[in-house]
Amino acid sequence: MFQGLSLEQAPPYKIPLRFYVTGIVYLLALAVLMIVFALDISSRFDYTSVALTHTLTLGFFTHIMFGSMFQMIPVMLGIAYKNVVRDANIIYTLVNLGAVLFIAGFLSAKIPLMHSGGLMVFLGFIYFATLSLRTVLQASEKDYLVKNFAASFALLFVAAVFGFIALLGHSGVVDSVKFGDIHIALMLFGWVFLLINAVSYRIIPMFFVAKEFPKIFKEVLYIAMVVLVAAFAYLRLTDNSTFLSFVKMALGILVVAFALMSIFILKNRKRARSDISVSLWHFSMANAIIAASLFMVQSFVGYDFAFFIAFFALFGAIFALMNAMLYKIVPFLTWFHLSSSMVFEAEMSEVIAKKMMRLQVGFYFASYVAFSLSFVSSWMVIAGSVLFLLSASLLLKNVLGGMKYYNKLIVKKPDFTI
Repeated sequence: MFQGLSLEQAPPYKIPLRFYVTGIVYLLALAVLMIVFALDISSRFDYTSVALTHTLTLGFFTHIMFGSMFQMIPVMLGIAYKNVVRDANIIYTLVNLGAVLFIAGFLSAKIPLMHSGGLMVFLGFIYFATLSLRTVLQASEKDYLVKNFAASFALLFVAAVFGFIALLGHSGVVDSVKFGDIHIALMLFGWVFLLINAVSYRIIPMFFVAKEFPKIFKEVLYIAMVVLVAAFAYLRLTDNSTFLSFVKMALGILVVAFALMSIFILKNRKRARSDISVSLWHFSMANAIIAASLFMVQSFVGYDFAFFIAFFALFGAIFALMNAMLYKIVPFLTWFHLSSSMVFEAEMSEVIAKKMMRLQVGFYFASYVAFSLSFVSSWMVIAGSVLFLLSASLLLKNVLGGMKYYNKLIVKKPDFTI
């Protein structure tokens, strides 16, 4: 397995950073849309609810994950994406045009916009999943890391198919709720969870100077997850609610096990210094445990925890983790590209000021508390949205600050021409 780092294997610096900046712009849009529309939402099936959810998932999550993979797959596996600039541009264009039309379609209840946007997003996802799966399978050594990434990309492909089928349900073609549930399960437990696993197995030991995950997590967990999400899809299609409840229980247990192990490894890391990324990671895993627990018990208590699960899983667990990742990956990428260009005065600790990281995360935590108190007063949703707008604005400022740091130092690149 590849162990070194090479600029020749990595895409240009601007590619992942463009995905990151665009993703954060969607966060700003989400905060504004929440202020305008959130008080009118009464069900997860409301078109407005679908639009807001996908502003976060298609807008922010997708951009952060896609941008990170274009950079981290070559760095972690030593396998370069061929024609990366062209392919990244195609995927970026499809996903963004599609996401804007898709979100606008649900906000305006215009089915042609939903379908045209959904088709472009679908094509962008299929393109990325196929490209990434083909790339990682080129590795000469098919170790646990390659297998985890491959499983994640394969499930992204399937999840995109079910998502597009669910979208057709809004024209009465199929049961959109049934196919939508499968789409959500494949996306969260398959694509997102397995990708987080794969990245964590390398990122946590490398960036946090911590121990490796146990072998059973790295080599068995992804197999169990693939089997369970396949069972979930089959049982949901056949309306077998009895066995489906037990599959949900098993899925939740796997998430809780991974979260607890992550907390344990980070808590016992060799350099146990204060780190905002570690705090975010702990917060993320705590939310993942809460979301997974609610997911496990809702079938047995007869109560729909959908809103709570979505809040803890999306806004608590996944967002916090991606926020933490950005504060590790952006400084690393900036240093990596500068040092690979012979600019050796670059320092990762100087790319983004720690006080600005803490301020941004502080506003995020405040918005989380405000949203959590929305059961006391619905107007807390507005307060949470305003606080989150401030947090997203600072996150954008911090990432742009990293790009500014890179642009300031790259001009010092030695000129070897004669």
